[in-house]
Amino acid sequence: MSSLLRAWYVFLALGFLTFLLTSFLGRVPFQLSSGVALPTQIFFRVASNIRDTAISAADRSKLLSENEELKNQVGTLENTNRELNIEIERLQQLLNVRETQSPGAFLTAPVTGISSSNVESQLTIGRGTNHGVRENVPVTVPAGLVGIVTDVTERNAVVRTIADPDSKVGITVRGRGGQGIAVGEPGGGVRVINFIEDDTVEIGDIVETSSRGGLFPRGILLGRVKGAPKRDPNDLRIEFLIEPAVEVTTLSEVTLIEPQ
Repeated sequence: MSSLLRAWYVFLALGFLTFLLTSFLGRVPFQLSSGVALPTQIFFRVASNIRDTAISAADRSKLLSENEELKNQVGTLENTNRELNIEIERLQQLLNVRETQSPGAFLTAPVTGISSSNVESQLTIGRGTNHGVRENVPVTVPAGLVGIVTDVTERNAVVRTIADPDSKVGITVRGRGGQGIAVGEPGGGVRVINFIEDDTVEIGDIVETSSRGGLFPRGILLGRVKGAPKRDPNDLRIEFLIEPAVEVTTLSEVTLIEPQ
């Protein structure tokens, strides 16, 4: 056995002996105390340091774990806060729309796709049946009428714009009366057909929705008369082109309103 290992055993034995004497006799004889006091003090100091180090390591590990948990909770709260802010902004936009456009507005929707060609003019919006969207719901923006919902899935919907060849909207001319139908044309134009005048229609007159057809609330802007109306002496009905108020290819968001 090496001298270093032997000394370590002696050190442990003296420490243990002092502990026993102190416990059972209440005090250590003077003759022993001078020999064992120093190694005993060192023994208990080392043991105390080991214990404190172990406790410190455990506390540090616990604190690190709690800190990580708090970070996760903060991240969750930040995400929730962002979602709430988005919802608040959406509701504020909807409130503004109701105050400025139509009291029947019930939903705003992002435009996620645009299809404009000679055969169709449609939008895809990022709202569907999960959000209360249904077919035949009018779609608008502050500038005027966009079109009507034709197809709906759970999360998306298709909007047929007023420039689509299959679109038909009952219209009137503001301040002049009359009734007609606005139809889409290939290439994105809009033409009014079968219009019966109450007063002479002129270039620049405002064209808006009528109550005809039962879908669109009255008074939503479509556009202005573009070009001289085409008249037939043998027919009371006239035709004319409209300059649409809404440029659908630039839209990023639309508003859905309750049908009439």
